[in-house]
Amino acid sequence: MLGQHRRISLGMITKLLLMMLLTIPGCAATQLSDEPAASTSLTKSVPPAQIILDGELSDWYGQTGIRADNDEVFVCFESYDETQAIQAADFTTRIRIDADGDQSTGMRSMYNADDPKSGQKMMLSQGVDLTIDISPESEEFGELKGGSNIRMHTDHSTSRISHADVGFYFLPTHSSPRYEMRLDRATMPLLQHDGPISIVVEHRAIGGDILRTQSFTTTLPRYAPSKPINDPIAEKPKEGVRVMSTNVLYSSPLKDPEPFARVLDAMNPDAILYQEWFKTTQDDVRGWIDEHLGKDWSLIMMDDRSGVAIATRLKVVDAITKPIIAHGDKYPSRVVAAVVETDHGDHLILISLHLKCCGGAGSDEDAKRIAQAHQIHGLILELREKYPDTGVVIGGDFNLVGTRTPLEMMSEGAGIDHQDLVPVPTTVLGTQSMLTWTQAKSSYTPGRLDWLLIDDHAWTPVNSWSLDTARLSDHVLEESGLQRDDSRATDHLPIVVDLVPKSD
Repeated sequence: MLGQHRRISLGMITKLLLMMLLTIPGCAATQLSDEPAASTSLTKSVPPAQIILDGELSDWYGQTGIRADNDEVFVCFESYDETQAIQAADFTTRIRIDADGDQSTGMRSMYNADDPKSGQKMMLSQGVDLTIDISPESEEFGELKGGSNIRMHTDHSTSRISHADVGFYFLPTHSSPRYEMRLDRATMPLLQHDGPISIVVEHRAIGGDILRTQSFTTTLPRYAPSKPINDPIAEKPKEGVRVMSTNVLYSSPLKDPEPFARVLDAMNPDAILYQEWFKTTQDDVRGWIDEHLGKDWSLIMMDDRSGVAIATRLKVVDAITKPIIAHGDKYPSRVVAAVVETDHGDHLILISLHLKCCGGAGSDEDAKRIAQAHQIHGLILELREKYPDTGVVIGGDFNLVGTRTPLEMMSEGAGIDHQDLVPVPTTVLGTQSMLTWTQAKSSYTPGRLDWLLIDDHAWTPVNSWSLDTARLSDHVLEESGLQRDDSRATDHLPIVVDLVPKSD
């Protein structure tokens, strides 16, 4: 249980795990400097410590490196400039992958490295099978564009492919000193051997000058494709409350209601934090809820423009729909709040929000996100004064593609006794990745845009996940009344948490 996990003392365990990690081949820290880094030596593969791709990076213990299991490859690498999000940076992060460890296949590429024995400069060669450019150069000279550009190389040709073609994504989406990335061995046949792999990460200035180089090598373990996820959807705790947050992509339930209705039936939430009921009247949303959830559900919306709403079968004690306008903004922030009473008499503050989209760190968009978070934090504190002993759940589309500041600002001191709110881990059911947004045709890779924040001093999270129906087994789909493409009705995955009140 998540609540139990948080109470474990990690002092000695962390020391032991760190000692174990440093003995794992291919996972040691690489040298970092303004000069290209040395390549790690090839070693026999051993079972890796489990990586949860969540952008928090705690399972790398401050190290950079490469790890692989039977169907995935993970790499942790340094950013050149931790103040910038690498998909919206003024430098390009180029990842060159020699998937088969064979210099004679793919595109021949040379790079400088330090000899780990002599310290002298040397030239090393890669047979590059895959090149990933993050913030690649545009067709306009001297400009970079956001997102990614991926090319597959053979001996005689180079072709443009999608991130979905190789199962590539990385986290976090916001600025960070380090990032962790993932490749899917199932979609890339060259990764299905049990042999060496070489990965070079270059940070390049506009025009191609190399700013920094990191290199990683290891030996892949035996490939074995993962099976469809057979984990059932967890039952709601008897005395718990299930809260779901979901972005419905420009009011898509009105155009294609069935996938959303099936997901709701399978999830069985007590409260839903909605985003993107854009330009939809409350009457239309009310009508959809009446048809698919029932007339005993309450609906709280700020207006017909913002798109945020709360739907709940629980008793509504207080509804907060007043406009909140952040400094420098002419439109109200997309936020709505309610205080509900559970079936067992406990109270809970629910907040649904949708922060400003787009823009990297330092952009006008990021400044608006920060200003909105500041105003919403003020709303939370007002509710805290009125309901001092009530827990808080904040959910929604945070759009953290610039800095992490909005999340941290909103969390600070917003819990009981001025404790910080904490993010809930929402790993995709049955996987090791914490993704909430995916769009195969976009140049931007899948990421974690949706978050749930809770006051864990008042409530214990006992289950939490995001749902991607495409990954579920036929058995689970049938048992849950779902269809394989239901999660593709929107570009955001629903995220869910089960909360149980803590005893006095």
